[in-house]
Order: sequence, then structure tokens, then C-alpha cells
Amino acid sequence: MQKLSIFILFLIFTAGCSQFSNSPTSKAWHNTNALFNSLIISRDNMKEAEKELFKTREENYSALMPILLPIDSTKAQAVATNLKEVIEKTSLIAERHSNSKYLAEAYILLGKARLMKGDFVNAIEVFKYVNSTTKDQVGRQTALVWLMRSYIEQRDYETALKVSEVIRTLDLTKANTRDFYLTKAYLHQRTGEFATSAAIAEEALKLMSKSEQKARVHYAVGQLYDIIDQSGKALPHYLAVAKNKPNYDMEFYARMNALLDQAVARRGSSGDVQENFRRMLTDRKNSDLKDKIYYTMGNLEAKKENFPKAIEYYNASLRNSTGNNAQNAYTYLQLAEIHYNQLQKYDMASMYYDSTLTTLPKNSPDYERISKRASSLSDFVKYQRVLVLEDSLQRLAAMNPAALEKTLERAIQQKEEDAKKAQELAEERAKKMNNVAVDRLSDKDETFKRWELYDPVVIARNKSDFQQRWGTRQLEDNWRRKDKELGSISFKVERGAEGTNTPAGADTPAATRQEAAEQKAEAAAKELDSKKKELYARIPTSPEKLVASQRKQEEAYYQLGKIYKFQFNEPENAIETFQTLLAKFPKTVHEAEVLYLLALTSPNQETSPYRTTLLNKYPASTYARQLLRGNVSITSDTESKAHVVYSQAFNLYSNESYLSALKMAEDGLITYTGTSIEDKFAMLRIILLAKTEQREVYQQALNEFIQGYPSSNLMDRAKELMAVLDKK
Repeated sequence: MQKLSIFILFLIFTAGCSQFSNSPTSKAWHNTNALFNSLIISRDNMKEAEKELFKTREENYSALMPILLPIDSTKAQAVATNLKEVIEKTSLIAERHSNSKYLAEAYILLGKARLMKGDFVNAIEVFKYVNSTTKDQVGRQTALVWLMRSYIEQRDYETALKVSEVIRTLDLTKANTRDFYLTKAYLHQRTGEFATSAAIAEEALKLMSKSEQKARVHYAVGQLYDIIDQSGKALPHYLAVAKNKPNYDMEFYARMNALLDQAVARRGSSGDVQENFRRMLTDRKNSDLKDKIYYTMGNLEAKKENFPKAIEYYNASLRNSTGNNAQNAYTYLQLAEIHYNQLQKYDMASMYYDSTLTTLPKNSPDYERISKRASSLSDFVKYQRVLVLEDSLQRLAAMNPAALEKTLERAIQQKEEDAKKAQELAEERAKKMNNVAVDRLSDKDETFKRWELYDPVVIARNKSDFQQRWGTRQLEDNWRRKDKELGSISFKVERGAEGTNTPAGADTPAATRQEAAEQKAEAAAKELDSKKKELYARIPTSPEKLVASQRKQEEAYYQLGKIYKFQFNEPENAIETFQTLLAKFPKTVHEAEVLYLLALTSPNQETSPYRTTLLNKYPASTYARQLLRGNVSITSDTESKAHVVYSQAFNLYSNESYLSALKMAEDGLITYTGTSIEDKFAMLRIILLAKTEQREVYQQALNEFIQGYPSSNLMDRAKELMAVLDKK
């Protein structure tokens, strides 16, 4: 009986502790188990993971610092064990303690762990679930803030903004208010709304305690204000960095940016600021940061529009690089931007953009923009070089033979001298870099002296001195002697090179030396003659070669004009280039398109002379129809008339009245531009041009059809005709 009573009491207690029960006993039991068996462990693992990711983060202080550390699933692999533990323990709370008061917090930790692993879809679902089911208002607020963060990391900025509007209506706690402001500032930073981002981040800073995270946000806000040219507002944030426990690099960059903003805000003369930078250069603590100092000095000169000096400092930054690719990338980028925007030296800008891409991480927010600019510049420089080269070749072709001979010889000689100077310069730079490396090695600790035979710096210097005096020698006995006996073989050693110790050619008879000199001169003459023949072959001396050269120039002007208009967004340069093309090549195959582009660029398209010329000269072209299409009002009557005219033209074609049919098709194409059968008129015209054997016009019309009617049902037919044309 006693055992039965105990069993019944156990059943009652167990039933009362069910996770589906709302009794005080059940809640207390599940709260205790959820807290001590799972939640505390999950909290500790999440804190440890966040601390580790923050500690091992890689910051690029030259680029815009994100207000929040972006989620990186690759780096999260380092804390995979912690995140796995969080997911397992919080899942237990959801499965076994669903009536616990810690359920919302458990779900939030679960969502954060999934988010940090890069599992955006499941993280969003978790945060949505908490928002829609929990009665814990604080938990709901936290879930919504993290839901907003998840959408930002997923680049769904529109939905993130909608979530922020919901959060604004809630009565947030201090911690959630701080996190909401930081997340919203991060959102506006990602969307390029820098002024809004900075203002919101300033509100978040008021709610943050002194820490490295706060220093980081101060630094980011200072950068945001610098971007929108408000250095006066940026300066206090840079100065606040040092007061919030930053690491050395962050404090160093903040100090440099503060000096830069002081100069811009005229709180100190530029000379005073540069003197501060020079003192930083001589500080031994900054021996590995000289490239950053020179970079900032270059930024100051660039803001003053002293571009030659800025370029000098940027190059000094590259020379003093310690292998930091991120820093080098932004130094190359500054050089590229100056040569592109201010100096308009596109060939140099192209090289600097290419160098930027080789050192810039592909996940950088600027990578796509820089890649497109580099590609455009590469094409631009290529066509510019075509213009210069063909112009030079045509001038050479116009010279008399004697003058041409001398000019080619001078050109070959100049090229050889330039190559020699470039080689000497490269060797000199390499030597300087080697000396800098040796000096850096020797400057590591001047108070610590090694025995010379163990000191790598002394060994390197002495080895260099030895090789300059004696050349490369084998390690052997009697290495300095002129004659050495080894068995029955005699070796001669030349000072400076292995083998002899006498000047080269000292024992050679005069006749032999003269013969060698003659052979050398003959070889040089043959080489010069070969180089001249190679240059002669490129000169357009025949009418056919001259036409080919001019065609290259024509194409180059056309492509340059399009790059100016569509890729560089420089309409004035585009107009000038297109006008030059029409002036130099009045019969260019690109005339219709160029007239169309010039008409679009004109302030008043209706009265533009280019519009008039295009409509008069190429009325049936796609470009003329594009200009007309905006002024056409299509009615059912217009459509009906278009069908009648098309039927008449097609009947003429069927009866082999090709010229009459062509005239009617071209008139109909112009008159009924914008109708549903415009593409049929265009295709009929193409067929009739083939019948009347107007090959060039036919090819042009076919190309225009493919470009102008990409969604036409007749596109397959057009491609078939183009394929046949290509085969022929």
C-alpha cells in the first residue's frame, strides 16, 4: 500500500511538471532545468564566439569601416564548436521546456548562431517565429532587431527597412535601443546614405559604454563624416577613439585622420600638420607603419589639390610597404583616381586600376566598381594607342626615303636607350629596396650586438662587398692565385670572374681583336637592318595599307566616343570625339549611329542638325525610327493602314517588282514606325535589299534588325540570314 502511494504521488508530480502545464510547479521545474542545463551554457558559448570573432577580425583602416562586423561564415568556422553547442542546447529548451520563461531567449540564441554560420534562411525563420509567438516583449524586440540584421546581411535592404519601421513603434529597452540604432546605422551605411548613418550612429554612441567596440563606432562615424566632406564633425569622433580602449592600429589611424581633418578645418597650418606626420615617421614605434603615414600625407595634399606632391607621397607609401596588400590596394586606388579624375592621364590610370585589382580583396565593396572602371580604361587606352600609332605610321609613309631612313634609325636607337634606362632604373630600385630591407633588419634592436660570423646583416654586407670586388668564387684553396696547379691541369682566374685574373682579351693578338670588332659591327648592322625592315613592314606605303590604317583610326574614334558617353559619362568629350570622326571620315559606316548619339546629346533634340541629317540621309535606319518613335501616336486606324501598305509591298515583292516593293517597304517603315508590324516592314526591306544586290546596305540593315528588334518573332530568320552572310 505504501509503495502504491509513492507511485501515485510520483505520477501526480510528473504530470504536474509537464512542459505543457502552466502550473507554478511545472514552470519552476522547467525554468530551473532550462536555465542551468542549457541556457547558461549557450550564453557562455555565444559570448566566447563573439569575443573570438571580434578579437581575430581583420580591419582595413584605410577603407570605410562597417559599423557592425559583417557576418562571415568562413571566419565563423573558427568558432564552429561554440555555435554547434549553442544550437544543440537551445534546441533542447525548445523541445523539452516549451513552457519555460527562457524560451524566447533560447530561440534568439539559436537564430544568432544560425546567422553567424551564414544560414540566413533558417535564422530569419527563427526570428520571425519569436516575433509572432512570444509574449515576452523584450524578447520580441530583440528578435526584430536581429531579424533586421539578418535581412541586411542577406542584402534585402528594402525588407530590413520595413522591419525597422515596425521596431520604431515599440517601447524599446536601453539595450535594444542601442542595438537598433547600430543596426539601422549599419543599414544606411550599406545603402550609401552616409549622412543618415552617421547621425543614427551618434545616437547609439550615447548608449554605449567605454570599450573597443565603441572606439570602433567612433572611427566609423568619423569616416562617414569625412566622406560627406564634414571634417568638422568627423574630428571629435577621431579624437574620441583614444578615450575608448582602442588597439594601437586603430588609435594610430584615428590620430592621423584627426591631423588630416585639423588641416582641412584650418585648425592648424598644413605645414604644422605635415611636420607632425614627419615626427611620426621618425618614431621607432611607427617603423612598420610608414606606408600608412605617407598614405595619409598624400591624402592631405590631394585634398589641397596639390596632386604632384600627393603622388610623391603615395609612391613613398608603396616604397615603404610592409606587405600589407589592403593598404597597397587603396594607395594604388588613390593614384588611379587622381590620374583618372584630375590629371586625365588614362594610360597611367589604367595601370594603377589594374594594380588595385591585383591587391584588393574580391569581397571589398569597391571591387565591382573598380573592376568595371579598369575594364573600360583598358579598352580606352587600347583605342587611344591605335590613334597615336596609326597617325605616326601615316606621317612616316608621307616622308621621302632618306628622311624615313634616318627617322627609323633614330627611333630604334631611342628605343634601345629607353630600354637600357628602364633596366638601370629597375636595378637601382631593386638595390634600394634591398638596402631598405637590410637597414630594417639592422634597426630591429640596435642595443643587441651579435658576433659578426653569426650576424646575418654583417654577413650579407660583407658578401656583397666581396662579390663586387672579386666576383662569384668557389670555396676552395688558393682562390686568389692567378695560376693554380691541380694535378696536371692549370686554372686561370680573372679578377671579378671565375677563370682568369687578367683583363679579358689581354693575351689576344691585335689582328684577332680587330676581326672580332668587325664581326661585332657586322652583327650590329644586320640587327639594325632587321629592325628597320620590321618597322618598314608596318608603315602603310601602299594605298591598300593606307586604307586599312585609316579604318583602324575610324573604328578607334567610334569606340572612344562610345566609351566617353556610356562608360565615362563625359558627354562633352563624347561629342568632340564623334564630331572628329565625322569630320575625318565623312563616309564612315558608323555615321547613322553617331548622328543618332549626337542628336540625343543635343540640348534640344527637335531642332538638332544631327537629327535632321539622320532623318534625311538614313530615314529607314533603326536610329531614325528611334528618334521618330517618341512623336508617333498609334491608333487602330494607323495599324489598319500599316497592314494595307505592308500587303501591297509584299504583293509587289511576290510579283518580282523588287525596286517598287523596296520603295514602299522603306516608306512604310518610316510612316508606320511604332506599329505592331514595324519589324515585318524591316524584314521585308532586308529581303528586298538582298534581291537588289545592295550588299553593304543589306548587311547594315540586318545588323540593325538584330539590335533593334530583340523580341521579334522574326529574330530566328534574321540570325539565319546573318549566319549565311558570315559563311560567305
